[in-house]
Amino acid sequence: MHIDATFVPMSPGKLLINPKKVLKVPELFKGWDVLHAPEPVIPDNHPLYMTSKWINMNILMLDEKRVIVEKQDEPMIAAMKRWGFTPIPCNFRNFNSFGGSFHCATVNVRRRGSLQSYLD
Repeated sequence: MHIDATFVPMSPGKLLINPKKVLKVPELFKGWDVLHAPEPVIPDNHPLYMTSKWINMNILMLDEKRVIVEKQDEPMIAAMKRWGFTPIPCNFRNFNSFGGSFHCATVNVRRRGSLQSYLD
């Protein structure tokens, strides 16, 4: 199980969850807005050796608004827009076969701004 294909804190007070895996949001996130990830659109014949179709949740937040998402995943792009984020669609589906997506394929990024915790 990929934790970032199950449960993703996206920005202060906003949480993306896999509705098939997360049946109860932990108390730590009480009061947060919860987005149930849309069903993945990865074709059944796409090889996924190390993960599930829910790898569509393996997004990469660039800041509190901009998010890199799979270009072919229109339901996720639409969900991000409805939730107030700015999706940046990128083709990356071929990487999914290796067991990850954007979040897994990156290393820590130097970010601007101050370090802050989303949790109290």
